[in-house]
Amino acid sequence: MKNFYQTINYSSSNEDSNSEILSLAIKKTDSVLCISGSGARCLDLLITKPARIVSIDFNPCQNFLLELKIAAIKQLDYTSFVRFLGLEDSIQRIETYKILKENLSRAARDFWDNNLKIIEKGMIYQGRWEKYFRLLAFIVRVTRPKVLSRLFEDISIKQQGKIWREDWNDVLWQKFLQIIGAKVFWKFLLKDPGFYKYVPEDFNVPHYLIEQFNQAIHCFHFNKSAFLSLLFWGRFIESADLPAYLQAKNFETLKNNTQRIEIVTSCLNDYLLKCKANSFDAYSLSDFSSYTSEQEYFDIWNSIILKARPAARICERQFLVKRNIPAKLKNKVSRNTGLEQKLATRDASVFYTFLIGQVRKS
Repeated sequence: MKNFYQTINYSSSNEDSNSEILSLAIKKTDSVLCISGSGARCLDLLITKPARIVSIDFNPCQNFLLELKIAAIKQLDYTSFVRFLGLEDSIQRIETYKILKENLSRAARDFWDNNLKIIEKGMIYQGRWEKYFRLLAFIVRVTRPKVLSRLFEDISIKQQGKIWREDWNDVLWQKFLQIIGAKVFWKFLLKDPGFYKYVPEDFNVPHYLIEQFNQAIHCFHFNKSAFLSLLFWGRFIESADLPAYLQAKNFETLKNNTQRIEIVTSCLNDYLLKCKANSFDAYSLSDFSSYTSEQEYFDIWNSIILKARPAARICERQFLVKRNIPAKLKNKVSRNTGLEQKLATRDASVFYTFLIGQVRKS
């Protein structure tokens, strides 16, 4: 298996960008710093038409994915775009790529020339985590197909909760979560350091997963969640609310604004240290804490504040590594705990809690 930093780990969308759109309240004059990941969140935020988005990732492969998605948005119509990505069937993806590659950087072109199978299969489902989701979905569909179909029908939240309590959340399901939630499982199978390296030894991962599911079942319809669609079906099902950048109504806005995105391959703090003061109005940070030590976490937060414009907004997701704003910096950030709690229950990607803040700066 390739090193974590030498392959595409996330290719679709395992986050609900509606949370970032709400918490960051992006204006037309804003400069936004956004962690690339699959590129979905960056493209979703582009629909708000900020003046500038810097999309940053320490994994160059994730940025190559975003670069190719942007090239496809620029040169294709909507139908061709979603077929090329893999949302719909196509036998023309390699031919389409040969046209798109002329607008890629040399590094991205070299990467994709050596990974044509990812394109041919439909890149949106070919990340390491998407393949893992597909395996989990296969197991679930084989072991409890009828209950799965009922759970994702067009039913009320109350009915959904009843099915979950009475027919789904049994001992077998909880045992399944204990197996797939084991740190050793993620460390040696997926080799994603964000899911084991900095997770506290006493953090009960399976228990956390069970709790988050049990909360989510009463908060929103599972059949509307793009992430749960991936997790339980291995693909975006018809009823799911697609990420904003994949929706036809937003395609022209994306096409007309791709020039606002600047792609940077770098560690977050290394890049921020090179930036001028007053560089950013908004930060979409995903769950960067999963990949940082306590000292690195402090350094990044310190740099975020130093490079922020007055009243800059910050949205940080947290999965298994839960941290607070470093004590020495707390007086420089005003936290919105009410919004944090709201997003923790309504975010359709289920597993995240949030740290939402605004920089206090004269």
